[in-house]
Amino acid sequence: MKGSSAVHGPWELPQNWSWERIDDVAPVNPKRRVESLGDEELVSFVPMAAVSEESGKIDVSQHRPARDVRKGYTRFQTGDVLFAKITPCMENGKIAVVPDLQSPFGAGSTEFHVLVPEAVEARFLFYWLSRQSFRHEAEFNMTGTAGQKRVPPDYLRNALIPLPDIETQRRIVTRIDELFSELDDGEEELARVRVDLEAYRKALLKAAVTGELTADWRAANMVSETGPDLLSRILKEKRERWSACGNTRSKRYIEPIGARDDHGVNLPAGWATASTDQLALHAVYGTSCKCSELDEGLLVLRMGDIQDGRLVIGKRKFAPVGERVPLLAKGDVLFNRTNSPELVGKTAVFDLDIDCSFASYLVALRLEGMRPQFFSYWMNSAYGRAWIDRNRSQQVGQANVSAGKLLGMSLPLPPLSEQSAIVELVEDLMADAENMVVSEVEAASGSAGLRQSILATAFRGELVQ
Repeated sequence: MKGSSAVHGPWELPQNWSWERIDDVAPVNPKRRVESLGDEELVSFVPMAAVSEESGKIDVSQHRPARDVRKGYTRFQTGDVLFAKITPCMENGKIAVVPDLQSPFGAGSTEFHVLVPEAVEARFLFYWLSRQSFRHEAEFNMTGTAGQKRVPPDYLRNALIPLPDIETQRRIVTRIDELFSELDDGEEELARVRVDLEAYRKALLKAAVTGELTADWRAANMVSETGPDLLSRILKEKRERWSACGNTRSKRYIEPIGARDDHGVNLPAGWATASTDQLALHAVYGTSCKCSELDEGLLVLRMGDIQDGRLVIGKRKFAPVGERVPLLAKGDVLFNRTNSPELVGKTAVFDLDIDCSFASYLVALRLEGMRPQFFSYWMNSAYGRAWIDRNRSQQVGQANVSAGKLLGMSLPLPPLSEQSAIVELVEDLMADAENMVVSEVEAASGSAGLRQSILATAFRGELVQ
């Protein structure tokens, strides 16, 4: 350190600590000569994308010939600290210590400031720069136009850092690493829990639509109406409603599309196979009217509002006042007919207590004889996904399953009482599983704040004695 005992920082430091200008302990953007390298020698290359946000991870596996990076790039060496200077990379925490390089120097994006630790441990400097409060102040001091703002080098040079002796710096870095590693373990466990939840959800839906989930229920309960009986009643009532309309002289009754045993499920006793057309009262496409964010008309649900088999309203869009649009009734099934191949077919039950319409890339199904939740389980199960994969048409960047194709799909039809049991079991089991994840999320939700608290404690000299 260069004798800066007269420098006063934002808080009092322990004895033998001092506030130092960053440039005095880690020169910012020093000039480096690279002429000694041959044109064909490979040099590590680091674009902005190679530095991760917040974590300090950096990928130095890319290489370029020295002739290609002699001009127009930032140059750095092993042990230097890279600090993104441009918005939003700086605010997002793209900061890293350069690991061991196979070449004498590296080159990278000109949107990095390079700090060369001389009287400060590189990791100690990295953690200081990583603090949110440092980045917030740097953001306030950015110059340039919107979208192209940058941290000026002189701001970074004159910014202060609290420094103990080198040995204390090393002990502080070791302790921060230990504490952050514990937090990393918690975050990794949360990620595993989320993956496990998705696997559990898939297994639960498979068990629900094949009857495995209610095997014990069937053994303990007699049903008054089997699946085949239910299907016969549905078809009979469809024809009777048509006859009651009084138009039998002018029109011929059109039988619904017949069911086929191509769904891949070995049906339990008492179940039947039905087509969507046999179960559907109607299948309606949504509105193509131009919507706005003005909360004056009717809320229009969109494909992004279907998440993991449920409706999760995101950014709200509204149909203009007076626009004639189809209305949803509680219990309608929304089917995403157009999307990317992996997302087409997303399905959820409309269960909101508000008036809504829906966008044209959705189909609304109103069913009889089948609980809408069971239909949604089927579409979101591996069996439903397999049917979608077999029946979707593909255009540039988009897959499509028309309402006509959807009506021709065959699926299992349990007795109504068993459908109700299935829905109750699935909802209860999923709620229990999701509550476990919520507990994990709550435990991990303070991780980012805890990291900042650890850094604040460290740089006040309170983390190690």
